[in-house]
Amino acid sequence: MRFMLLIIILILTFGCSAPTARMVIPNIDDSSSVIVMDLRPASEKINKTFSLIITNDAYAIYRSGDKPFNPSPIRSFQHRLYEKYSAQGVVPEAKIYHFVIYKNLQAELRSDISRQYHRESSDAKIPSNTHKYGVDGLASVISSEEFEHFQKEYQRALYTEFENPNQKSVFTVYLEAEIGGKRTFIKTMTPLVLSENTNSHLMAVETALAFFLDQY
Repeated sequence: MRFMLLIIILILTFGCSAPTARMVIPNIDDSSSVIVMDLRPASEKINKTFSLIITNDAYAIYRSGDKPFNPSPIRSFQHRLYEKYSAQGVVPEAKIYHFVIYKNLQAELRSDISRQYHRESSDAKIPSNTHKYGVDGLASVISSEEFEHFQKEYQRALYTEFENPNQKSVFTVYLEAEIGGKRTFIKTMTPLVLSENTNSHLMAVETALAFFLDQY
């Protein structure tokens, strides 16, 4: 049953006629004038399937671009920034250097889980300050060096046994931005399957935004 649910989520997220993950944000127009500069690499804005070959190290890892979301992750950032600072009268400008969402379904879609998991998890790097955050999630403040540590992009979506001992499918989000001259880089990891009425794709983005703004 869980396997079929994962397949359905996969199709809905990356299929040709995939519906958009919509979030209704009351009064979102109030934040339209907040200055947020999108300085992300172009690749972070588009979907990518890293491999469909089950024996490939990048099998069942995906990048979610802006298209699956309404509002986009950048627009959501803009509004959450407004919500945090509007009561102070002035909302600071922001620059976003990285905001990228990865999905890792490897362990639950492979038949030979234990051998493959052991080999790949050794390539993942655990930030020293990783702690529980949000709905069954993990969060940490990282450095640019930790983000660039991986030789191949798909490796940013890998996890260790410490981070994901039950080898569940997860979203990993990286967000690096600057607010009022202070630059921060965070990483969050949230489960792919949550409660029936929760859109885990949106939850992954909102968890990252919440943790990022907690640093200010």
